[in-house]
Amino acid sequence: MASSTEVVVTYANIILYAISYQLQRPVEPFLVRSLIHNNQNNTSNTDEEESSNQTYGRLTSFFSFIQTIGSPLIGILLDRIGVRKTSILVYFASALSYWILANATSTTWLFWSKLPTILQHAFLVGQATVASSTAATSDNNNESGGSNGGDKQRAVALGRMTTAYTIGATIGPALGGYLAMGDLFAGARLAIWGSIISVILSIVFLKDHNNSERTEGNKTNSDSQKEHQQSFLQSIHKTLSYLRHPTIGPLLFIKLLNGVSSSAFTTILPLVLVNKLHLDTSQLGYFMSASSLSVAVFASFGISASMSLVGNRSDRLASLGLALRAVSIVCFGGVVSWCLLHLIAADDTSEEQQLVLPTEGLWLATIASIAVSISSHMHATSLTTLTTGAVSVEQRGAILGLEHGLFSLARVVGPPFGTHILSRPIIMSEFMPESGFAGIWGVISACVIMDVILLVCLHRWSSKKDTQLNSDECIGLTKAVDDKCDEHDHSD
Repeated sequence: MASSTEVVVTYANIILYAISYQLQRPVEPFLVRSLIHNNQNNTSNTDEEESSNQTYGRLTSFFSFIQTIGSPLIGILLDRIGVRKTSILVYFASALSYWILANATSTTWLFWSKLPTILQHAFLVGQATVASSTAATSDNNNESGGSNGGDKQRAVALGRMTTAYTIGATIGPALGGYLAMGDLFAGARLAIWGSIISVILSIVFLKDHNNSERTEGNKTNSDSQKEHQQSFLQSIHKTLSYLRHPTIGPLLFIKLLNGVSSSAFTTILPLVLVNKLHLDTSQLGYFMSASSLSVAVFASFGISASMSLVGNRSDRLASLGLALRAVSIVCFGGVVSWCLLHLIAADDTSEEQQLVLPTEGLWLATIASIAVSISSHMHATSLTTLTTGAVSVEQRGAILGLEHGLFSLARVVGPPFGTHILSRPIIMSEFMPESGFAGIWGVISACVIMDVILLVCLHRWSSKKDTQLNSDECIGLTKAVDDKCDEHDHSD
């Protein structure tokens, strides 16, 4: 069992991990364009922007592909070598990634910097530590005839870990954007030291805990050992069988398509803000921090109120989230269009002054982006509630792992899809090509169409589920009436 000291150290490591990772978010679009500019001297601004957009999309997709491979590997390492050694590997890999990034001289090196992230899954390691810290409590509760206390303690501990990540995710972008005002590589160098501190904390304070050290519920040691020795391929095959499940399969498809839509929009968002609205690194950092903080506040106080609003139906909340996201994306497109028209008018009247986005435009864009983030969180959280509620407690870990893998797979497809449409729009490509109207509205239209498809799929799933529930209730009621009649006949 993990001690309270180990749990506190885990929280500290998660904060450092989130800060280190988020330091790079507002910088990467600028870094990609800077490196392309330095290595391509004879290209026009339009070609340079198109090249940087597509390179950024491929870089994001490559990172997601590496993460997809690494996620199950970390799970195996946690089982085989324990929390302490895995934690050391994770933070050492993070430090190596940031070191390569800090010394990058071309976009090729940006791709090289993503290779060590195959082990960069600190949140999974944190979850394993928290699970170890609450295992003894759950065992004690099981022995005394109940398990609610252990479940509650685990939920509280996991909630605190999410809060710890949110703290780092709020500080990181703002700090990274500020540091990049003087040096684009300053955040990466700071992230190296943050990761090294986590390596030291892991070496000194963490202990090894793996699944072979404890039993699960009423299983015998031999049963647990057989399950632990199950091959990796057998586990993968068992997990993938949920894709064919009549209830869970459609929800996982919705999750996958939702990931494509969400990742396409979130990838082009910083590119539009930087290349079209001319935000600097500091402004982009504050913009991202505001979104992270807003989602954290909504997750803490808004989800419960939203559930009450829709009658405590997760499927209705998921549909509401999709509808609000579609509206919010269109509103964001409207705000960006207004800002672009303002900048075009300012460019016509001012030859030498640097174009500056109006303050009200920045605020409106921030509000629209926050609305997109909150509605996306509302939809994603509701879907996870539906999928985990459709299986037993023992199967929820596999479902969560499958969801994580599908979302990573979606992020492999979404970013290049979004940047391709942004750079090479199919419709209205000749309409003010320098402004980027066609590309921006092309991505927005694609995202809204996918959200409408998801709404239809979710509505059909809900209707089918309601029909099944009503049928089960009718069968139960008929059976109860028949039983009552039988009792009456026997009494006669």
